Amino acid sequence: MAVWDAALRAVRSELRGRGLAEVLTPLRLPAVAVEPFIEPIAAPPGLLATSPELPMKRLLCRGAPSIFQVTPCFRAAEHGDLHREEFHMVEWYRVAADAPAVRGDVERVVEAVFEAVAGVLPEPPVAPPRAWIEAQAVPLMAETLGVTLRGDEDAPALRAALRPVSARLGDPLATVRDDRLATSPRAHALAAWTALFSAWCDVELDPWLAARRDTGVHLVELPPALAALSEVAASERDATRTVAHRFESHVHGRELANGYRELRDADEQRRRFADVNALRASLDEPALPVDEAFLEDLRAPGLPPCAGVALGLDRLVLLACGRRRLADVALELPAAP
Repeated sequence: MAVWDAALRAVRSELRGRGLAEVLTPLRLPAVAVEPFIEPIAAPPGLLATSPELPMKRLLCRGAPSIFQVTPCFRAAEHGDLHREEFHMVEWYRVAADAPAVRGDVERVVEAVFEAVAGVLPEPPVAPPRAWIEAQAVPLMAETLGVTLRGDEDAPALRAALRPVSARLGDPLATVRDDRLATSPRAHALAAWTALFSAWCDVELDPWLAARRDTGVHLVELPPALAALSEVAASERDATRTVAHRFESHVHGRELANGYRELRDADEQRRRFADVNALRASLDEPALPVDEAFLEDLRAPGLPPCAGVALGLDRLVLLACGRRRLADVALELPAAP
């Protein structure tokens, strides 16, 4: 209990001290962000929140300043040492800011929680990252795989580019239903890049991160097909490339946070939700409802320029305690009969 009290105080103190206001949004929603492999839990007449993202953005559309929230989230069938169906998320948004600003916040929150937890642990504390680096996703993928990638390949071009290393990755595109997705190029590319990214993380990224355990890593500028709710625009490092302004933050080899320069185009966001549902249909998964109120607010009054990030608090506490399983730092639900 002392560990969680220390961690919560550290998070709130850090974010409030940086000028963010704390908010609360509902846990039961009419719809959640449409994701390929995140399944909401039904809570009639709605769904339990998989994240507070959409309602927090609706507050921003209505004039809220930079805000944060510490909240429970729920995702069906999430089990394992680092996954639970119910967990706690810290999510925040900075108005009139870009992704580097919230990446800086991530670094400070991580350091604050490690320091706070160390103050109540009886055993020697685990050290936070000694430094942070940024790695561009597509160039790192190309380098570790030994292939040429631009990041904007469609599904057939990506399949061709991966042919020399497909066996090493376990044939990552084998589950992509070309026959069902051929008429939807965007959904087809989403499926292909999602499959590749997942396989690459397991085979190449995890060992790469393990070799840098003392260093925090922001994996930045993901392929455009994996933009989700982030803006797609020219790279800040290479103006000839188009990238998703999305990042993942890793600590001690574990993914901890996911952030965006936020997409503000309602029509494009609707298309992306449709792409995800097309991918889900190709896998015989049910379509998820679209939050029409969120899209209406995105259109007018509109989302101000902003950047946001979601951080897994349970996982951060786990890392600060030097433990390996979420069950070591949180109560677990009894197993289903």
